[in-house]
Amino acid sequence: MTYQQPASESSGSPVLRAIGGVLRFLVRFIFVLIVGALVGAGLYFGVPWAYRSVVQPVQRNSARVAALEQRVAQEQTRLQDENLALQERIASLEAELTALEEESAVLSQDLEEAEAQIDQLRQSLPQVQEDLEAQRDAAETAHSRLEGAVTDLDEQTAQVVQRTDALEGRLALLQTAQDLLKVRLLLLEENARDARDTLTLATAHLEQAMALMPEQGEKLLELQGRMTELNRLIEERSFRAGPELESLWADVIDLIFPATAPPAEPTPTPTPTS
Repeated sequence: MTYQQPASESSGSPVLRAIGGVLRFLVRFIFVLIVGALVGAGLYFGVPWAYRSVVQPVQRNSARVAALEQRVAQEQTRLQDENLALQERIASLEAELTALEEESAVLSQDLEEAEAQIDQLRQSLPQVQEDLEAQRDAAETAHSRLEGAVTDLDEQTAQVVQRTDALEGRLALLQTAQDLLKVRLLLLEENARDARDTLTLATAHLEQAMALMPEQGEKLLELQGRMTELNRLIEERSFRAGPELESLWADVIDLIFPATAPPAEPTPTPTPTS
């Protein structure tokens, strides 16, 4: 099939064909200019928008990730320091527990020794009572025989009563010391309530000793005040309760078993009258 040009084009003049070519060129050129302008405008406005929408969020996220990694590293360092401090505290508590166990063993031994001493005094108490009865019988017999020795016999009886009161007072102090040891054991067991109840019992025994040992009234009154203060320290769970309790127990023992004791006065023997 053979292409045939239209009759208008084949029959047109060369001038018209030239004008038509120029017009087509101008149309194409204008189209190219418009497309170039559109592309330039797209680049002018699109590149900043793409930078703000894509690049800047990525940069901000990178900065946030770096800050978060730094915070995580700091938190890990803090946790490691706290773990180390906690391990040191645990080691210190274990050492304190070992010391308390050793102290409890020593106190248990002291308690056994004190109980042995109390048993010895209890065994000697019947003999003292027998001696007292014998001395009272002798005093009554001497009073019936010797009217002139009534004053001496009264003084002797007073001395015997004083010795008896002193022995009973020492026994009450021994009971006080035993109660203080029980208080110490209860504190080691962290039983503050029973410890305070036992301290009240120790105070009652101390009051019995005060009634039987008036010559030691000032010291016993001071011990009574210290027991009241100790009760307050136990109630407040103060660390000073332990040392104060040990000092108080030692002072009670010193009153029971003084370092030096004056020699006992000999009992006068009544002289029979003819």
